Amino acid sequence: MEILIEAFPFAFGVLLGLTWSRFGGPGARRLQWAGASVLLGAFATFASGEWQVSPLYFLFDIGLVAVVSMGTVLAIRYLERTRAKG
Repeated sequence: MEILIEAFPFAFGVLLGLTWSRFGGPGARRLQWAGASVLLGAFATFASGEWQVSPLYFLFDIGLVAVVSMGTVLAIRYLERTRAKG
């Protein structure tokens, strides 16, 4: 059950990373990205019900969304560069 619960912030992070890479990536719209990370992380905590256990889950889920979205953007950039070279 806990693995499924952590799927929410991971999936939201991937979706945010895909969206963010489409609209400029790390160099643009940082404030909007931070706001979206907070909103999606908080929503993941509410959706999974973790907030009833401890409010610290907000911080964990927000951080997880932010890290996964950055990783997604970096992976997309890497794939774009390797396609351009070869």
